[in-house]
Amino acid sequence: MYRKNKTIIENKEDLGNYIEGYDVYNSLLLLKLSDASLKKEAYQITTYEYRPDLIAKDYYNSETYLVYVLLQGGKSIEGYKKGTVLRLIPKDILDSIISSI
Repeated sequence: MYRKNKTIIENKEDLGNYIEGYDVYNSLLLLKLSDASLKKEAYQITTYEYRPDLIAKDYYNSETYLVYVLLQGGKSIEGYKKGTVLRLIPKDILDSIISSI
């Protein structure tokens, strides 16, 4: 199982801080994001078709949250089309999860 580095790479949103190598499935973060008891909000894609980076900027006010949108969405880029509803963890809860790891 993953063990947290003693130093933070670049910034706290960088996914590299929370996974071992490139294996996102060996990740305490992924385990915490998949917790069914977490509050999630519906986000319907209306304008940023195929652009999860812009969805992250719109919902989380930062493109650095792109990886978290992708992990929560569980879709390929083609899945981010108009009308699709994503269930996203609110920023304050997501930041709390990130800080607790």
